[in-house]
Amino acid sequence: MSDPKAFIIHLERSARRRPQVERLRAALPCASEVFAATDGALLAQDEVDRVYRRGLNKPLYPFALNRGEIGVFLSHRALWRKIVAEGLDYALIFEDDAAIQPEEFAKTFTLARETRPLWTYALAPSEKTPVGGKILAQGEGVALLRPDNPPLRAIAQFVSAQAARRLLEVTEKFDRPVDTFLQMSWVTGVELFAFQPSGVRDASAGIGGSTIQARKKPLSHRLARETLRPIYRAQVRLWRAFAKRPEF
Repeated sequence: MSDPKAFIIHLERSARRRPQVERLRAALPCASEVFAATDGALLAQDEVDRVYRRGLNKPLYPFALNRGEIGVFLSHRALWRKIVAEGLDYALIFEDDAAIQPEEFAKTFTLARETRPLWTYALAPSEKTPVGGKILAQGEGVALLRPDNPPLRAIAQFVSAQAARRLLEVTEKFDRPVDTFLQMSWVTGVELFAFQPSGVRDASAGIGGSTIQARKKPLSHRLARETLRPIYRAQVRLWRAFAKRPEF
C-alpha cells in the first residue's frame, strides 16, 4: 500500500483562506499539496454545457447549480484523476476552510490506514456534523461507521483510487452538487463510510464564509428552496432505503 497524500482544494483568488490552508498543512500527519480549484466564475458557457445537465438522475435535484458549485464538482473530478494518475492507493481531500485538531485527527488517520480493506470512500465530517450508523471498526476514541444517512458537506474525506476511477466514469456529466451526488450510492456504485468523531472542524466563519454561494436571491426564491430542500432529502432517504448496496 502506498503512503497516502493530502490535497487541499484552494481557490487562488480567495487570499483570506491561504493562511488557514498553511495551518492545515502544518498540522497534517502526511505529505500534502495545495490543489488549485476550478474557478467556476471563469468557466465559458460551452465548458458548463459540456459537463452540467439538469435532470440526469433520480430523485430529480430541484435546483439549478451556480457556477461556484460547478467549479467545486470539477475540482473534485480533477483530484480523482490525480489520485489515479499518481498511483496512490488513497488520498485525503480537504476543502480550504477545514481545520483539524492534530491529536484527534491522528487517531482518524491511523484508523483509516488500519481499516483500509473495509472502505473505498470515507467522510471525515466536521465536529458539528454528528453521524449515526453501524460501527464497523473502532480505534482509540474514533469509529468507522456505515452511516444511516451520509452527511452532506465534503469538508474532508479519504478517497481510494478504486472509488476515484468509478466516480470518474459516472460523472462525465452531472446534475447536482458533488456532496449531494456522493450520497446517491445507487448511481455512483460507491458506498460512503464515515469516521466519527473525526478531529475535523469547519473554520469558514473566521475566514470569510463560503466561496460558492450565489448573490443574494429574492425572498420568493429563498422560500422555495426552504420548501423543496426537505422534500428532496426525504426522497433521497427513500431511495437509499430501497437501493441495492453498492458493489464496493
